[in-house]
Amino acid sequence: MVYMTPEDLGWRPFVQSWIVETFGETGDESVIDDGMKTYLWETFDATIDPGIDKIRNNYVEPIKTDNLQLVKSVCNLLYVFLARGQNKGFTSLDPKQRKKDLDAIFAWSYAWGLGGSLNEASKDFFDTVVKDLFKGVSFPPSFTVFDYFYDLKREKVFKPWDSKVEGFVYDKDKAYFELFVNTSDTYKHRHILELLLGVEKPVFFTGTTGVGKTVVILNTLERLAE
Repeated sequence: MVYMTPEDLGWRPFVQSWIVETFGETGDESVIDDGMKTYLWETFDATIDPGIDKIRNNYVEPIKTDNLQLVKSVCNLLYVFLARGQNKGFTSLDPKQRKKDLDAIFAWSYAWGLGGSLNEASKDFFDTVVKDLFKGVSFPPSFTVFDYFYDLKREKVFKPWDSKVEGFVYDKDKAYFELFVNTSDTYKHRHILELLLGVEKPVFFTGTTGVGKTVVILNTLERLAE
């Protein structure tokens, strides 16, 4: 038996086995065929290392992460949209539209999977990295990639999180400190938490003290319990 450390193996063996395990060796035409699997791998191969290099050498994580942990996060988010039985709108039969959708889904998953653990200032810089690596993806020019979600089910475009925020409804039976006012920041983190919990994936919520991690988690769990 020869033991090899994760540092020696890198992230590529994990992703290669993940693609086979998730989509099957012969492909699943209802979700992603062999040609699309190859394209998915090529996208991983071309983009992961530049992003990780930038994170390790130029940006700040309040809580340090592991490279493989970040890559797994990208895979988990992709799984939400692409896995059989989960495909949240990835159903177009037009090959061009499917490629466009996959590019958009990957770029969004890449941004949050690799860059979600960065502090706010570093996220602004990582936004440029994502847009440079995914030039074919039509991100809106204003704000950062973290300010948008991809409307996969309907319009097939990126939309601001603001458009999803529900209005505040005052509940007189709740104590003052139990009231929760949604913003685009609380909504997007809650939404991602719900997506990952929905496919039974573990979630690492990170950030400095006072940014609202516990409040978002508790509010999400309360909503799911209801």
